[in-house]
Amino acid sequence: MARDRRTAVLVVVALVAAGIGVAGYREVVATSSSATSSSGVPASDVPSVGGEPATPAALDAPGEDDTGVPPGTELEPYAGPCTLVETAVLSGVDATGVCPAIVVQAPDVRIEDSRVPRVESTATQADASFSVEVLDSEVVAGAWIGGAIWGSNLTVRRVDVTGGQHSVHCGSHCLVEDSWLHDQHNPDGEAAHNNAFITNGGTDMVVRGNTLHCTPTLNATGGGCTADLSLFGDFEPVRDVLVEGNLFKANASSVPYCAFGGDAPGKPYPQATGIVFRGNVFERGTNGTCGVYGPVTSFDPAAPDNAWEDNTWDDGRPLAP
Repeated sequence: MARDRRTAVLVVVALVAAGIGVAGYREVVATSSSATSSSGVPASDVPSVGGEPATPAALDAPGEDDTGVPPGTELEPYAGPCTLVETAVLSGVDATGVCPAIVVQAPDVRIEDSRVPRVESTATQADASFSVEVLDSEVVAGAWIGGAIWGSNLTVRRVDVTGGQHSVHCGSHCLVEDSWLHDQHNPDGEAAHNNAFITNGGTDMVVRGNTLHCTPTLNATGGGCTADLSLFGDFEPVRDVLVEGNLFKANASSVPYCAFGGDAPGKPYPQATGIVFRGNVFERGTNGTCGVYGPVTSFDPAAPDNAWEDNTWDDGRPLAP
């Protein structure tokens, strides 16, 4: 979607990307690798401060006007490879309908000002140096069971992400900032579980200034959303995750809780550490509790280096885990 620059939710981030190649693709000389639930009480039952309603929280959250391909950008049909085995820049291209996915098998790949299908960074499976930045672009994953953006060493800024089972599925070392994650794929007749952002174990993640919206509704076969953001210790411990300044959108149909904070006794790695939720806004939605049962669960404030700071409802009232 065309968009304008904006002030992110509760945080201002100024970022610039550069580099344009022939037909949107060029090889680049490698430089450096970058590689328990809340009470859910309706607003009318929450005491006000000093007898007055709390100040409404800022809701200048990312959406169609400020994520995706910048206005005025003319996209050329993509003419490069779908699997990138050398450092490269894709700029000003439309690779949808050309590639089923952009598969990254090289360090320091950058996708900017473009429309692309799903993006996969295979660093976890192959080479820890593989990395990709997706900037000012649209990721259109369509009917895909898996992450629209998936892998490790991911940087995602000002991106409009649609389709896929999950919008962003992070292994380790992920930055997702000022982006709009929404409209995941939930096929009829199946029991896919969707998330806007999910990790099944890993370290070093920043999820900041985004609109996180798991949108599918519950289908007849149990498919639907798990959460807007899920931290699960399935394959390794979850460590060092900053969740800051995001808008958690409500879904009273299929989201049990809008956020899962990583503490899950039934998981192989049950304790998450270094998990910080700061300055996020949780939309109440139609039932007043963001999710079906509440806004957040599975967050342990007593775990090492965990913190819950300045998170609110969308009416500005404080929200405790």
